[in-house]
Amino acid sequence: MSPSISPVSKKINHICATLIAYWLPVLYFLIATAFYLKTYDSAQIKITLIEIGGVVLLAIWLIKIIESDSFFFKRSLLVIVPLVAYLLSGIFSYWHSPFPYASANELVRRIIYIGIALIVISEINTEEKLRRLMNWLIAATFVVCIYGLIQYLDYKYFPAPPELGLDPFIWRQAFGSRIFSTFGNPNFFGDFLVVMGPVVLALFLRTKSVHLLLLWAMIAFNVTYTYSKGAWLGFAAGLLVFAFLVVGFFFKSRKGNTKKILFIMAAVTMLLVAVGTRHQLKGRPDSSSFRVFTWLSTWEMIKTSPIIGTGIGTYYVTYPSWRRPQIFFIESKHNTETDHPEDEYLEVWYDEGLVGFGIFLLLLGMFLKLGYTNLNYFSSLHPDKKHADIRAYYQLGILTAVAAQLVHNFVCVSLRFVSSGVMLWLMIGLIGAINVNNPLPEKDAPEPGPSPLPLGVRRVLQAMVLLVAGYFVWIFYGYFDADLNHNMAISYSKQGQWDQALDIYKEVARENPSFIMAPYFMGNVYNDRWAAGDGELAIKKYEDVWSLAPNYVQSRHQAGLIYLKGGEDEKTLAEQSLKKGDTRAAQEHESRKKELWRKALIEFERYRKLDPIFPINYYRMAWIYLQLGESDKAESVYKDHLNFPATLQRPPHNAWVEDWSVRRSGEYAETTINLGNIRFMRNDLAGAQKYYEAAIQLNPSAIVAMKNLAIIFGRTGRRDLVEQMWLKIRSIAPQDPDVQKVFHNPPQ
Repeated sequence: MSPSISPVSKKINHICATLIAYWLPVLYFLIATAFYLKTYDSAQIKITLIEIGGVVLLAIWLIKIIESDSFFFKRSLLVIVPLVAYLLSGIFSYWHSPFPYASANELVRRIIYIGIALIVISEINTEEKLRRLMNWLIAATFVVCIYGLIQYLDYKYFPAPPELGLDPFIWRQAFGSRIFSTFGNPNFFGDFLVVMGPVVLALFLRTKSVHLLLLWAMIAFNVTYTYSKGAWLGFAAGLLVFAFLVVGFFFKSRKGNTKKILFIMAAVTMLLVAVGTRHQLKGRPDSSSFRVFTWLSTWEMIKTSPIIGTGIGTYYVTYPSWRRPQIFFIESKHNTETDHPEDEYLEVWYDEGLVGFGIFLLLLGMFLKLGYTNLNYFSSLHPDKKHADIRAYYQLGILTAVAAQLVHNFVCVSLRFVSSGVMLWLMIGLIGAINVNNPLPEKDAPEPGPSPLPLGVRRVLQAMVLLVAGYFVWIFYGYFDADLNHNMAISYSKQGQWDQALDIYKEVARENPSFIMAPYFMGNVYNDRWAAGDGELAIKKYEDVWSLAPNYVQSRHQAGLIYLKGGEDEKTLAEQSLKKGDTRAAQEHESRKKELWRKALIEFERYRKLDPIFPINYYRMAWIYLQLGESDKAESVYKDHLNFPATLQRPPHNAWVEDWSVRRSGEYAETTINLGNIRFMRNDLAGAQKYYEAAIQLNPSAIVAMKNLAIIFGRTGRRDLVEQMWLKIRSIAPQDPDVQKVFHNPPQ
């Protein structure tokens, strides 16, 4: 310690260093193990922990930095530069982003992630601190693996919900046979295990501790039963890299069983993963086709601004305009969002352009190279591997973990999810820490020298750090409370308690103005309640949604529905005015009706461009055209719906060719019936018959089409066909009221 440093500064530095040394590992333990099922998103607790916990960490570290000299930055410059460059890339990307709220959320996480990496490089400067951090990570891995085993046993041997099982929590069996532990998603759980597997195996290689071998076996078991092909790939890649590094650095002169065992273990793992992945692809090919179409859409998005990108964190906002229609066939639903492209590299390129993507790749390359250099140096310090430097084994596990996770992130998850992102930046920080803090003392870290800043300046800066940190802690707690309140508001909505739901949604929007769902759900509540003035209020809420995300899920369709319902109300008022003899009022309502229905058609058409296979959207457009007396346009709309799947056989949609209409044959049968109905209304019985028969070809149980055919046969004097058709209907739906009526009173 420099003699010029004051006792107060020494005390502040010591307190800050101690807080970081304990809070960092505890924070990581909590992020891995914590979940809270009363919020809308069970992972919100992890997000809140990294936001609040990360801010607290950064504040403590900055206070320490202000209180001491800048020696850390001088001796770590080469390691720090790529991290700072990637942070600056995120700031620049935020600066030119068209969606500041979306970008701000992602930028905050970028700052925290880079901050954690810098803190680790600076503060994990003794073997004791490194060992403490690893012990907490291993403890977290034990917890999540044990809960994963509980979930496996729960699915295997206990009844499905709502019956009670071994897993006591409400989300039990949420993914069927796939286990997800405390992460709420099998892919997130798999990513954590992909990272921790090599770390645990490396420490076992050094210590030969049975509990670590048991833990690695549990990791392998849990990875398997996530049924995540990406996790399998990352796990296998990690084991393969691990085997080659061990042989290359630890047993290069040994020709005994160790080499053979490692190579056999890696080879068997790769074989099993290949066989399992092939089996899963055959059983669940949609996960692969989903990725293909998502990646194609993402590449098209990248080409809109390939150099500087669109803006950090904006992917989920802009993706709906580019999403391939096949995704709706694959997901079998429409009110859904894809937040990330299942490939971190494509997302970085889209968000930050070739410049940011290049910085990202440079950063990864530099730290992988640094880890390799560390491993080469530390593994050569002692020829006796039983007493080799522990840092060699730490570096072996960490380097392999980074490589395995980066492979996983090619095909799955995203580093934007907290449970994945925190692990990569921790491992990158540890690579830097092992390099910078050489030699690594057991306990006594080098003490910093005095700060060059005057005492008054230091205290002002530290007070500012505390104030800013306090402000962000308050903001991020508000985000958590907003998620909790959002869940409560949904409950009130389901119970039809509209006023209570709206009051809480307003609080959600106040606490987290970037939360798109709050105004969207408020618009839906006004839509469902439909009191006087609710139509206008709903549209205003959807406009709030569009200011955050112009094409958010079904908001365009919902806006069209508002105008449609408003037009129906005007139609009713027109009819009432006519009954009263007020023709002028009737004409005004009639004019207003048409105006609202035209607006509805505009919104429905906007939604069709985003989701060209949603049947209800077509049906509502056709209904409006029929009400307006434009049956030709209604018929054209139905045909557009019916003919759309054929367009997916041609470029640019034919990357993955199949007859997509088969997946929704019931919907297309209904559309075909509607076309038959239009022909029937025109008294074109031959044309109607053709469509009804086509509907039965699409859906052999389409009894509506069969009933309509029976009517046509009756009108055209084909009594034998009428009887045959009703017998067929009875064989399909014997309890149908019309069947009961016909066969109780058979037609003469």
